[in-house]
Amino acid sequence: MRRLLELAIACCLLAALVVGQTKKAPVPKAAPASKSAEPKWKAIWEPVPFNRDIELRAISCVGPETCWVAGRKSTILFTPDGGKTWQAQLGGDPEAADEDLADVFFLDSKQGWAMTERNRIMGTTDGKTWVELGKIPATSRGLWFISPATGLVADRHDSQSQTHLNRTGDGGKTWTRGSPCALETVVGGLARKLGCMVSQIQFVTPAIGFMGGGAPVDMGTSVAVFSRTADGGSTWSHSVIPATRHAVDSIHFWSENEGLVLLASGQTFWTADAGANWTGSVNPPAWRSFYAASGDGKIVVGVSENGRQIGYSFNGGRTFSSRPTSLPALVRDVTFVGSRSGYFVGQHGMVYRYRIVPADYTAEGMIGAPAPPQ
Repeated sequence: MRRLLELAIACCLLAALVVGQTKKAPVPKAAPASKSAEPKWKAIWEPVPFNRDIELRAISCVGPETCWVAGRKSTILFTPDGGKTWQAQLGGDPEAADEDLADVFFLDSKQGWAMTERNRIMGTTDGKTWVELGKIPATSRGLWFISPATGLVADRHDSQSQTHLNRTGDGGKTWTRGSPCALETVVGGLARKLGCMVSQIQFVTPAIGFMGGGAPVDMGTSVAVFSRTADGGSTWSHSVIPATRHAVDSIHFWSENEGLVLLASGQTFWTADAGANWTGSVNPPAWRSFYAASGDGKIVVGVSENGRQIGYSFNGGRTFSSRPTSLPALVRDVTFVGSRSGYFVGQHGMVYRYRIVPADYTAEGMIGAPAPPQ
């Protein structure tokens, strides 16, 4: 009996000890909420100016860091490193009395052409040395080459309200004048036969190309004209963009079917079927902007001439979102190479470069920008 009593007491003591330990056991603390990952990268516009007071008018790049810029005083600049350094291949003297350059175009890292405001053509075959090639008659627009030998440029006769396409087969030395631009269309319910004037030419393949311009209808009124070729510019089909009252100011295609046009009024229209149908963009940048689109269409940028606004589209120009800015000079041209590298140029040697940098990167005068979706 005594033995049974001792066993009962021992069991009670053991049970009490277990209960006590259970009550004293520490309660695990909840794991702290994890902080959202900080962004590792950001997009910026970084100033990479030329160090002389010369207005820069046009830019052409063949890679993210390899670009040529043309400007006043017969200036041609080259950078191999995204604007860190600039080499004056021609001109570069602010006190010079030489003729201004209006356009520059590079087919690859060696083959390039530049056009003066008086329509003289210069060329290079090594990306370094420039020679005089020839001259285009009248006021010229839209210099473009589809091969080292074959190029096109439009000449415009305001008195005739028509553009003739000039074509070269020897790299720009001699030019053959083609037929004038003309089309038959319906405007305001009336059949009209109109002459048209071209402002820009662009090719996306050696065969597929586009032009943009306008056809005067009444005093001070034009309709936007879009042209397409499928045979390297030998023949063109012309059409009117519906419900427009201003000419095409610039044209930007990134495939055989997808692109957009900017009208002189500031309106922007996009197409996904090579111009068969056009739709107005939502919230395009301010009137009088310079546009650029990447080769894959993942970014479209419009920089206002006065430097107070930069608009961005990441859906092929369907919608834009603009950011206010305050640039130190007027903008003259903008270009993009892919969706992560771009440039704009302007007065007083101004050059800004768009690029993706580490989140903690800083540079004097840089401007924040949205980055394209991954």
